[in-house]
Amino acid sequence: MIQHLLLCLTATLLLSSCALARREPLPKLVQAPGATQSLQQCTALFPQGRWQLVHAIAFRMSNGSSGNAIGVLVLDDLEIKCALMTVEGLTLFEARSADEEDLEILRALPPFANREFAAGLMRDVRTLFRPPPGAAQSGTLPDGTPICRYAYGHAVTDILPQEDGCWRMHTYSEQTSLRTDGCLPADPRREQLKTRTIKAQSCSPVASAIFPHSLELIGSGPTGYTLNLRLISAERLPAR
Repeated sequence: MIQHLLLCLTATLLLSSCALARREPLPKLVQAPGATQSLQQCTALFPQGRWQLVHAIAFRMSNGSSGNAIGVLVLDDLEIKCALMTVEGLTLFEARSADEEDLEILRALPPFANREFAAGLMRDVRTLFRPPPGAAQSGTLPDGTPICRYAYGHAVTDILPQEDGCWRMHTYSEQTSLRTDGCLPADPRREQLKTRTIKAQSCSPVASAIFPHSLELIGSGPTGYTLNLRLISAERLPAR
């Protein structure tokens, strides 16, 4: 049973950039007053300094598979250390990363002994707890919702800093537009389409940072997945 759940979790994290089930194009950014204030709100969502966070993780695949794990995360300036454990306390995976190119796997039991898994996991962790890369703009969506938009290469991240009393994040990447039946059209084109959504709820301050009590990461597509993170503890670590 445990082996089955581990395989499902591996598949979940490896599918973080799967094809889209529903086309949701990048919405238009409307310039609005108060841009500086919105950018400050978005920047404040990401913890600064050294922190240790512990989360209970529940995952669910579109095929109905599900399972649970414990995640321990250490944020140390640019470096991120991440460990996954069973609820019984066995460390399944441990790695550190300073950026997309720098990845050191410290421990990985099968089926986690896979560099693609490690890269996908650290990418998701970085998305959750580090500011998006790229130039930042602020404004509103066409319906008036305040957002901060970060553009980096062909990727775009929108942060809604005042959503549901906490915040929400949408990521978009350049995809080939498909027909509703999933097939390529006669004249395929590339467009920015939503790849995942992160919903944060029950935000509360801890020391100088703001942490959501729960995070939900939803990956789009027919092989979609959902990760639910429930904060167990957030501890500020002494400066080096």
